[in-house]
Amino acid sequence: MFCFYLITTLNIRRFKINIKPLIIGDLVARVPIVQAGMGVQIAKADLASAVSQTGAIGCISSVGLGKHRNALNNYFQESREQLAYEIKKARHLDPNGILAVNVMMALSNYDEIVNVCVREKVDIIISGAGLPLSLPALTKGSNIKLVPVVSSGRSLAIILKTWKRRYERMPDAVILEGPLCGGHLAFSWDQLDHPEEVALEKLFKEVKDTLAPYEAEFGRKIPLLGAENIATIDDVLAMLSIGFDGVQIGTRFICTDEAGIDIKSKEVYVKATDNDIAIIQSPLGMPLKVLKTPLSEKILRGEKIPFGCPFLCLRACKAKDAHFCIAEALVDTLMGNVNEGLFMVGSSIGRVNNIIPAAEFIEPLRKMVE
Repeated sequence: MFCFYLITTLNIRRFKINIKPLIIGDLVARVPIVQAGMGVQIAKADLASAVSQTGAIGCISSVGLGKHRNALNNYFQESREQLAYEIKKARHLDPNGILAVNVMMALSNYDEIVNVCVREKVDIIISGAGLPLSLPALTKGSNIKLVPVVSSGRSLAIILKTWKRRYERMPDAVILEGPLCGGHLAFSWDQLDHPEEVALEKLFKEVKDTLAPYEAEFGRKIPLLGAENIATIDDVLAMLSIGFDGVQIGTRFICTDEAGIDIKSKEVYVKATDNDIAIIQSPLGMPLKVLKTPLSEKILRGEKIPFGCPFLCLRACKAKDAHFCIAEALVDTLMGNVNEGLFMVGSSIGRVNNIIPAAEFIEPLRKMVE
């Protein structure tokens, strides 16, 4: 432990940073980490509370909760009831922790899910996969902090202008996802072929410049969190050294004891290398970063996997043209059906080689916070 602490202390000096708590409105997270909301039961109450107990921010994904059979019968009701259940469970496991819920704009029941978050009084709503232009109206009268996810200054500018004009308010924080993130990517195929042209350092300056006039007008700072390619504490330190106020981490938390998917699926992630990453076309029409598996290899070959669109879960889903059902594939991942499963992943996967408790990853950073 001493050796690890010494190494990390030297890295702090190299990065020339002071690690500070992440402050979002009246919320203070001792550790400047937000656990990403990974869908179809990876990020449920168990993972979110394990993260929040360390002083970081835990997050429940609102996508694909509940029992598969119940969802087939009534997806919308099952989604509402199971999200409320997971929020209550997380509060029971960690009454004092900061709890976020990730709600994708692409969801066909977006408004209903946001209403559940308001009713259950979560601390933060994180919203991406589209521009959450109506989110302030849906949360009016609550104290929920609103955190949009963007990948450019241009998309953020639309959100800022709309929120100011319609609601006279700003985001409480912003998450900036770079091209090395996992899952759905808000970049063109050409940009993903040349990620250096949209490197996170460049996007950071672009987004900071976009935020600056609004921060001046409203008289307060908007925390900016960076997200991509984080597998170690040194990766966190490197991100903070750019100037980010905190980070969002996904892939590393998939390979934790508390993540909700079957152990066989976690082992697929652990065994993967950087060479196992592929980008396919999502049913949403967006690039989707995944692991090379039997399913994704079929998709890359242009094969179409028959499906019946059982949930109607994504309003932006191009089901007629899609080569597979993303919901069914992620249910297979949840159940450990590795040949049929889809494994969304970030570019850091080659450095994630074990399954550990979430707290084990966060603890070294927690000890270094001022």
